[in-house]
Amino acid sequence: MKITCVINGTLRVLETRPLDRLLDVLRSLGLTGTKEGCGEGECGACAVLLDGELVNSCMIPAMQIHGRTVLTTEGLGSPDTPDILQKAYADEGAVQCGFCIPGMVIASRALLARNPHPDRPAIRTALAGNLCRCTGYEKIIRAVEKAADMGYGEEIPPFGGPVCCYPPEFTEEERKSFFQPSSLDEALEIRAEYGDEITFLAGTTDFYPDMKNGKVEVKKVLDLSRVEELKTIVLRSDDLFAGACAGDSMIMEHPDVLALFPALARAAELSGARAVQNRATLGGNLASASGAADLPVPLLVLGASVILASVRGERRIPMEEFFTGYRQTVMKKDEILRGVSLPLPRTSLRQAFYKRGSRAALTLSRISVACSAVLEKGTLKDVRIAAGSMSAFPVRLQETEELLSGKRLSAELADDAADRASREINPRTSGEFRKTVTGNLVRRFLLSLREN
Repeated sequence: MKITCVINGTLRVLETRPLDRLLDVLRSLGLTGTKEGCGEGECGACAVLLDGELVNSCMIPAMQIHGRTVLTTEGLGSPDTPDILQKAYADEGAVQCGFCIPGMVIASRALLARNPHPDRPAIRTALAGNLCRCTGYEKIIRAVEKAADMGYGEEIPPFGGPVCCYPPEFTEEERKSFFQPSSLDEALEIRAEYGDEITFLAGTTDFYPDMKNGKVEVKKVLDLSRVEELKTIVLRSDDLFAGACAGDSMIMEHPDVLALFPALARAAELSGARAVQNRATLGGNLASASGAADLPVPLLVLGASVILASVRGERRIPMEEFFTGYRQTVMKKDEILRGVSLPLPRTSLRQAFYKRGSRAALTLSRISVACSAVLEKGTLKDVRIAAGSMSAFPVRLQETEELLSGKRLSAELADDAADRASREINPRTSGEFRKTVTGNLVRRFLLSLREN
């Protein structure tokens, strides 16, 4: 295929294969500052800016960079004329072997473009997806602080928009297998024609790791990344609609989500590092039907419905009925997940989402719990609790909900609910640990209601 893009300020017309990774495209052009580390989006060594957003180039297909702008470490400055940020890294001794540092510098630039004067926690969070094993993070943090003090972030120009408006040029053979529609109607027609032969692309945070591990057999590809209708989050008169291609970073920062559904925003925030949040999508998190997926858990307690679309029309599926088994959903072979609808909550509804994994942050969930309830004059109403990562798909803890509904909140009731929740779940592995932690998280939510 032939794609047109801007790389480090230079317009490029490139011949490539649709699923070639951006990382490999860059290195074939001699831009070897971008490194391959894990190849799964976890280490940040391959980080670049795509249309001004931090992404891991090991997970970006070439067909998605047509008409877009890429910035690598070479685009910031040269060894002879480094820019302020690169010089700050050198001055603070934040560079040793240099393997991870190009991605670290790019992640720092992305942070300073959003927040020209971040505090230390913000710096640590922004760089959490970039690993370094020889320099030590303190010097890196000092380098970012130094660049910020010099006004680096204030001088970063805003992203200038798309490079071109025409579609990429697929070869005659590629046109039989690769589709990149610009409208939902067009996407639905393609889905209806090819059915189960279709592999969907959007954020591709699962696609390339699965391909690397031999879990994906690609026959025909339907890339939804250019369907703008799927990227919206809209507050309507009686619900909030979030499109399937709304990314985690969009969800966690959207003012209406933060105001009305903080548990969902929190789940998106805990989904991964910034480069992953900028790519991972709501629809991918649901359609993959992984037992460890984060977003379905708060969606269960928030009463969400999944909107499935086909050329036959749309149907609305309650979240409780969407999953049918591990990696299985009710979605039919001619349907596309269009988005989710969340009914507007009562203003007094309290919500929380908790996640525990094998480490403190940026971890695959081993236990996740979402809770919501209304506390009126000391009495619990509208209690909903869901747990994930312990069975084939997330489930409501209905026995625990029934125990709590209509009861006056007390420390004793919180203990009883913790015990009931721990007995209600049936973890596949690490049973005692997961049962205990689940009960503790339910207790934590209830006691937080008392405190407030």
